[in-house]
Amino acid sequence: MHVKLILGIVAAVMLLYVAVAAYLLRFQMDRVLFPATSASRFTAAGVERVASASGNELLVRRYGAVERGCIVFFPGQHGNLPGYEEHLFPTLTAQGVAVFSLAYPGQDGAAGRSGLAEIRTLTAQALAVVGGYCKLDITVFVGRSLGAMLAAYAVNDRQPAGVVLDSTASSLSAAVGTQLKSHWASLPLAYLPLSTLLPHDYSLAEALARAANLRVVIFQGTNDTQTLLSDLYEAKVLLPRGITLIPIPGADHSDAYVVAGKAYFDAIFSMFDKMQEN
Repeated sequence: MHVKLILGIVAAVMLLYVAVAAYLLRFQMDRVLFPATSASRFTAAGVERVASASGNELLVRRYGAVERGCIVFFPGQHGNLPGYEEHLFPTLTAQGVAVFSLAYPGQDGAAGRSGLAEIRTLTAQALAVVGGYCKLDITVFVGRSLGAMLAAYAVNDRQPAGVVLDSTASSLSAAVGTQLKSHWASLPLAYLPLSTLLPHDYSLAEALARAANLRVVIFQGTNDTQTLLSDLYEAKVLLPRGITLIPIPGADHSDAYVVAGKAYFDAIFSMFDKMQEN
């Protein structure tokens, strides 16, 4: 009897553990994906705001002048635009490329809190703002980490000259599964039907399904333990032909674009040069 009671308690605890996890995956994932961050000081030449009916807003910060072309930059889930202002944007603006960098609701001075679905809608509004400065056919979408997935989906709203991504997941369920496997306490949850539990399993294959002729270059660190290079190799059979996947030896999730160095910028600039040839 005592053994049955213990087994019953263990079973109840396990059931509660799975139920709570399933609830979080289904209803609270957006809060995890886009944590609130504090505003910082920025060096942008200008900023514009687009907002949803609920008051959540997305900021579009502009750097540099439109000469050679434009970039719409999609940062990762933690924003951190000051870091990109220092290490990424100057090289681009020095070559006559204007950078339009997005700040998601609740991050880097943007009001509200939101989720992937609404941010996709706000992104479409932001692209209309960019279109007032620069034609989309001389614009490149650049996305990092979770922002890479947003950049990929954005091509369904406005098709750019090309897309450069780094440290991207093949799908949301793949990224969540990898994160769950990284901790012993959450490891069992990685074997749940994640793609079914998530409100929507965003994926590169879905995002780029109608972009067969679009130039897409993906840089991925070989030491990235958050979004795995092996997952991208497996997903590549589902992606449109012509996508270039470039492994970056020694790079991890946070520094793939830094370690890639010249190759990263060459990929971007070559897309502008290609459009000028056409």
